[in-house]
Amino acid sequence: MTVRNTCLLIALLTAWHAPTIARADGGIVRVCEVRAGRRITVFTAPTSMRAGPQDVSVLVQDVVSGKPLLDVPIAVSAYPIADPRRKTCVPATTDATTNKLFHAAQLNLPDAGSWRVEVVADALPQEPPIGFDVVVAPPAPPWLDMSPWIAWPLLAIGLYALHQWLVQRRRPFSAQR
Repeated sequence: MTVRNTCLLIALLTAWHAPTIARADGGIVRVCEVRAGRRITVFTAPTSMRAGPQDVSVLVQDVVSGKPLLDVPIAVSAYPIADPRRKTCVPATTDATTNKLFHAAQLNLPDAGSWRVEVVADALPQEPPIGFDVVVAPPAPPWLDMSPWIAWPLLAIGLYALHQWLVQRRRPFSAQR
């Protein structure tokens, strides 16, 4: 394998794993609605939802000032569209969030299929829940969770190969014989 191919492989592996490494509050915006003078924005991460744990973050803002409202109790629920009786509900809090402007809940979606996710802000009990439908893919294969552990030795080998190549380029031609 040439050094160029090694560098290309390292770049591809880094780009492939970068989205899985970057864990942050927020994610993709699933719904944004204005209710009773409040803008409620719901995010999910990872962006392509798979069966298993899902992070749902909620940002509640005052519509006029745009200031975040941190004292609003929020509950996030999800259920399969085909079976609403299997509803799970989790409170969204700021305890485990990196960005304290968000309320976050960790939902566990056990099955693939069509799901309905709903967000209820307790300050708006008369309002219907804010929700969206999402198609949840089957869980990721187990080897995918292990892929960073498999890839990091390749990164070290690639960096060593790059170093050796650069050292060889610096030597004068007569010293290489």
